[in-house]
Amino acid sequence: MKKIAVLNNKGGVGKSTISVHISYGLAKVGYKVLLIDMDGQNDSSLFLGITESAYTKTFYDLIDRRTSVSIEECIINARKNLDLLPSNHIDEINAEFHRCSRIDIILKEYLKGIDTLGYDYLIIDCGPQRTRINDAVLCYIDNVVMPVQVEAASVRAVGNIYEYLSDLRLDPGLVSLVVPNMYDQRTNDAKENLDSLKEFYSDKDILTPPVN
Repeated sequence: MKKIAVLNNKGGVGKSTISVHISYGLAKVGYKVLLIDMDGQNDSSLFLGITESAYTKTFYDLIDRRTSVSIEECIINARKNLDLLPSNHIDEINAEFHRCSRIDIILKEYLKGIDTLGYDYLIIDCGPQRTRINDAVLCYIDNVVMPVQVEAASVRAVGNIYEYLSDLRLDPGLVSLVVPNMYDQRTNDAKENLDSLKEFYSDKDILTPPVN
Protein backbone atom coordinates (compact mmCIF):
# COMPACT_ATOMS: atom_id res chain seq x y z
CA MET A 1 0.00 0.00 0.00
CA LYS A 2 1.41 3.35 -1.07
CA LYS A 3 0.84 6.14 1.47
CA ILE A 4 0.73 9.71 0.13
CA ALA A 5 0.15 13.01 1.94
CA VAL A 6 -1.15 16.07 0.11
CA LEU A 7 0.48 18.81 2.13
CA ASN A 8 1.54 22.43 2.11
CA ASN A 9 2.10 24.70 5.11
CA LYS A 10 0.05 27.39 3.38
CA GLY A 11 -3.75 27.34 3.22
CA GLY A 12 -5.88 27.91 0.14
CA VAL A 13 -3.54 26.26 -2.35
CA GLY A 14 -5.92 23.49 -3.41
CA LYS A 15 -4.86 20.58 -1.18
CA SER A 16 -8.34 19.15 -0.77
CA THR A 17 -9.22 19.57 -4.44
CA ILE A 18 -6.07 17.75 -5.50
CA SER A 19 -6.53 15.07 -2.81
CA VAL A 20 -9.97 14.25 -4.15
CA HIS A 21 -8.90 14.30 -7.80
CA ILE A 22 -5.89 12.04 -7.17
CA SER A 23 -8.01 9.64 -5.11
CA TYR A 24 -10.87 9.50 -7.59
CA GLY A 25 -8.50 9.27 -10.57
CA LEU A 26 -6.72 6.27 -9.07
CA ALA A 27 -10.08 4.68 -8.24
CA LYS A 28 -11.32 5.23 -11.79
CA VAL A 29 -8.43 3.24 -13.25
CA GLY A 30 -9.07 0.33 -10.91
CA TYR A 31 -6.97 0.92 -7.78
CA LYS A 32 -8.57 0.55 -4.38
CA VAL A 33 -8.10 3.85 -2.54
CA LEU A 34 -8.68 5.15 0.98
CA LEU A 35 -8.82 8.93 1.40
CA ILE A 36 -8.27 10.17 4.96
CA ASP A 37 -9.61 13.66 5.55
CA MET A 38 -7.35 15.21 8.20
CA ASP A 39 -8.15 18.83 7.36
CA GLY A 40 -10.31 20.52 9.96
CA GLN A 41 -12.49 22.08 7.26
CA ASN A 42 -13.49 18.61 5.97
CA ASP A 43 -13.33 19.85 2.39
CA SER A 44 -12.38 16.46 0.93
CA SER A 45 -15.49 14.94 2.46
CA LEU A 46 -17.65 17.81 1.23
CA PHE A 47 -16.19 17.65 -2.29
CA LEU A 48 -17.28 14.01 -2.40
CA GLY A 49 -20.77 15.05 -1.33
CA ILE A 50 -20.43 13.55 2.14
CA THR A 51 -21.56 15.66 5.09
CA GLU A 52 -21.43 14.94 8.82
CA SER A 53 -24.94 13.54 8.68
CA ALA A 54 -23.64 10.66 6.55
CA TYR A 55 -21.42 9.12 9.23
CA THR A 56 -21.29 8.50 12.97
CA LYS A 57 -17.71 7.25 13.42
CA THR A 58 -14.56 9.12 12.43
CA PHE A 59 -10.82 9.02 12.95
CA TYR A 60 -11.40 10.70 16.31
CA ASP A 61 -13.19 7.59 17.56
CA LEU A 62 -10.03 5.57 16.93
CA ILE A 63 -8.10 7.66 19.46
CA ASP A 64 -10.93 8.27 21.95
CA ARG A 65 -10.10 6.14 24.97
CA ARG A 66 -13.77 6.14 25.97
CA THR A 67 -14.75 4.12 22.91
CA SER A 68 -13.61 0.90 21.33
CA VAL A 69 -14.17 0.86 17.58
CA SER A 70 -12.45 -0.82 14.65
CA ILE A 71 -11.10 1.10 11.70
CA GLU A 72 -13.67 -0.62 9.47
CA GLU A 73 -16.46 1.03 11.47
CA CYS A 74 -15.03 4.48 10.68
CA ILE A 75 -14.66 3.99 6.90
CA ILE A 76 -17.46 4.80 4.48
CA ASN A 77 -17.72 4.15 0.76
CA ALA A 78 -17.65 7.31 -1.37
CA ARG A 79 -17.34 5.96 -4.92
CA LYS A 80 -16.51 2.68 -6.62
CA ASN A 81 -13.02 1.69 -5.36
CA LEU A 82 -12.86 4.86 -3.22
CA ASP A 83 -13.46 4.89 0.53
CA LEU A 84 -13.29 7.78 2.97
CA LEU A 85 -12.11 7.97 6.56
CA PRO A 86 -13.54 11.28 7.81
CA SER A 87 -12.32 13.24 10.80
CA ASN A 88 -13.75 15.67 13.29
CA HIS A 89 -12.57 17.24 16.56
CA ILE A 90 -9.26 18.08 14.88
CA ASP A 91 -8.14 20.27 17.79
CA GLU A 92 -8.70 17.40 20.21
CA ILE A 93 -6.78 15.02 17.96
CA ASN A 94 -3.91 17.50 17.79
CA ALA A 95 -3.91 17.87 21.58
CA GLU A 96 -3.85 14.08 22.02
CA PHE A 97 -0.91 13.79 19.62
CA HIS A 98 0.94 16.42 21.65
CA ARG A 99 0.72 14.07 24.62
CA CYS A 100 2.32 11.23 22.67
CA SER A 101 6.04 10.71 23.11
CA ARG A 102 6.50 8.69 19.89
CA ILE A 103 4.95 10.81 17.15
CA ASP A 104 6.88 8.74 14.61
CA ILE A 105 4.76 5.63 15.26
CA ILE A 106 1.46 7.04 16.46
CA LEU A 107 -0.42 6.73 13.16
CA LYS A 108 0.86 3.21 12.63
CA GLU A 109 -0.72 2.34 15.97
CA TYR A 110 -4.04 4.12 15.43
CA LEU A 111 -4.39 2.83 11.87
CA LYS A 112 -3.44 -0.69 12.86
CA GLY A 113 -5.08 -3.22 10.58
CA ILE A 114 -5.37 -0.93 7.59
CA ASP A 115 -2.80 -2.99 5.69
CA THR A 116 -5.18 -5.95 5.72
CA LEU A 117 -8.04 -4.13 3.98
CA GLY A 118 -6.67 -4.43 0.46
CA TYR A 119 -6.00 -0.79 -0.37
CA ASP A 120 -3.50 0.03 -3.08
CA TYR A 121 -3.27 3.70 -2.12
CA LEU A 122 -3.86 5.70 1.03
CA ILE A 123 -4.19 9.45 0.42
CA ILE A 124 -4.17 11.88 3.36
CA ASP A 125 -5.55 15.38 2.91
CA CYS A 126 -3.63 17.47 5.46
CA GLY A 127 -4.50 20.76 7.07
CA PRO A 128 -2.21 23.78 6.64
CA GLN A 129 0.59 24.89 8.95
CA ARG A 130 2.75 22.85 11.25
CA THR A 131 0.65 20.76 13.59
CA ARG A 132 1.30 17.67 15.64
CA ILE A 133 -1.10 15.85 13.32
CA ASN A 134 0.99 16.78 10.30
CA ASP A 135 4.14 15.73 12.19
CA ALA A 136 2.58 12.29 12.60
CA VAL A 137 1.44 12.16 8.98
CA LEU A 138 4.91 13.01 7.66
CA CYS A 139 6.44 10.26 9.78
CA TYR A 140 3.90 7.78 8.43
CA ILE A 141 3.68 8.37 4.68
CA ASP A 142 5.92 7.35 1.78
CA ASN A 143 5.57 10.47 -0.37
CA VAL A 144 4.30 14.05 -0.32
CA VAL A 145 2.35 15.71 -3.11
CA MET A 146 2.69 19.47 -2.65
CA PRO A 147 0.25 21.84 -4.38
CA VAL A 148 1.63 25.35 -4.81
CA GLN A 149 -0.58 28.25 -5.83
CA VAL A 150 1.20 30.14 -8.59
CA GLU A 151 1.38 33.46 -6.79
CA ALA A 152 4.27 35.18 -5.04
CA ALA A 153 3.55 34.40 -1.37
CA SER A 154 2.87 30.73 -2.05
CA VAL A 155 5.93 30.25 -4.26
CA ARG A 156 8.18 31.99 -1.73
CA ALA A 157 6.88 29.64 0.96
CA VAL A 158 7.95 26.48 -0.89
CA GLY A 159 11.14 26.24 1.15
CA ASN A 160 9.12 26.02 4.35
CA ILE A 161 8.11 22.42 3.67
CA TYR A 162 11.76 21.42 3.38
CA GLU A 163 12.55 23.20 6.65
CA TYR A 164 9.65 21.31 8.19
CA LEU A 165 11.01 17.96 6.99
CA SER A 166 14.48 18.89 8.22
CA ASP A 167 13.14 19.77 11.66
CA LEU A 168 11.53 16.32 11.82
CA ARG A 169 14.78 14.77 10.54
CA LEU A 170 12.99 13.39 7.51
CA ASP A 171 14.29 12.98 3.97
CA PRO A 172 13.47 15.99 1.73
CA GLY A 173 13.03 13.43 -1.03
CA LEU A 174 9.63 12.63 0.50
CA VAL A 175 8.35 15.48 -1.69
CA SER A 176 7.88 13.51 -4.88
CA LEU A 177 5.43 15.71 -6.81
CA VAL A 178 4.93 19.48 -6.87
CA VAL A 179 1.75 20.76 -8.53
CA PRO A 180 1.63 24.42 -9.63
CA ASN A 181 -2.02 25.24 -9.06
CA MET A 182 -4.45 28.05 -9.96
CA TYR A 183 -2.19 29.24 -12.76
CA ASP A 184 -3.42 32.30 -14.68
CA GLN A 185 -1.43 32.28 -17.90
CA ARG A 186 -2.79 35.72 -18.82
CA THR A 187 -0.69 37.52 -16.22
CA ASN A 188 3.04 38.20 -16.18
CA ASP A 189 3.04 37.69 -12.41
CA ALA A 190 1.87 34.10 -12.78
CA LYS A 191 4.40 33.42 -15.52
CA GLU A 192 7.24 34.82 -13.39
CA ASN A 193 6.20 32.76 -10.40
CA LEU A 194 5.97 29.61 -12.50
CA ASP A 195 9.46 30.33 -13.83
CA SER A 196 10.67 30.63 -10.22
CA LEU A 197 9.25 27.19 -9.46
CA LYS A 198 10.89 25.74 -12.56
CA GLU A 199 14.22 27.22 -11.51
CA PHE A 200 13.85 25.92 -7.95
CA TYR A 201 13.20 22.39 -9.23
CA SER A 202 15.51 22.51 -12.24
CA ASP A 203 17.55 19.59 -10.90
CA LYS A 204 14.53 17.44 -9.98
CA ASP A 205 11.91 15.90 -12.25
CA ILE A 206 9.00 16.39 -9.84
CA LEU A 207 7.29 19.56 -11.08
CA THR A 208 4.07 18.90 -13.00
CA PRO A 209 2.61 21.10 -15.73
CA PRO A 210 0.53 23.89 -14.14
CA VAL A 211 -3.15 23.49 -13.41
CA ASN A 212 -4.99 26.49 -14.84
